[in-house]
Amino acid sequence: MKKLYGTFLLMSLALSGCASWYDTQVAQPAVYHQPLQVDENYNISGRFSIVTTQKDYYGNFNWQRESGDDHLAFMSPLGNTVAQIVVESGVATLDNGNQVYSGHNLDQMMQEQLGFSLPINYLHYWLQGIPLPQYPVQNRLNSGFGQLNWKIEYLSWQDQNHPQIVQVSNSDLRIKLIIEWPEAEELDKTN
Repeated sequence: MKKLYGTFLLMSLALSGCASWYDTQVAQPAVYHQPLQVDENYNISGRFSIVTTQKDYYGNFNWQRESGDDHLAFMSPLGNTVAQIVVESGVATLDNGNQVYSGHNLDQMMQEQLGFSLPINYLHYWLQGIPLPQYPVQNRLNSGFGQLNWKIEYLSWQDQNHPQIVQVSNSDLRIKLIIEWPEAEELDKTN
């Protein structure tokens, strides 16, 4: 019985450590500043945590944006691809590993197939440190801003133009992205 309890305790500690790896806490969020340069095309990767009222999700991601088209892959902490999203010319495709769904309502597809919906149409601006140009900023925060009933916080910056830890939240959902931006020389080649 002691052996079983020890195994359970070890597994619990490992899983809680895994969650903290993906949901990094920052003692003092960075002071927000608007980047001087925004990348129209990028290929980023990193870790994510998505906390909903029903369930928490953790894993890794890769997001490639080129000419307005988005290619996202979500992987489990063990590296297995659990979902891929492609948005090209306004049409979204979601592949959950079992079935492929296509349509114009990505939010609904994500909610039905993944259990959450990310504001992808807005997130590509926010993860670069800028508000959506066509909507007013509702309030200014020391570490970010509020827009469209979302709170966007920049907890850490990789450099002057690239946020490293971005947290986006509303009353039902909290998304934290820990982003690994390519080095500046690599970004210049893609823009």
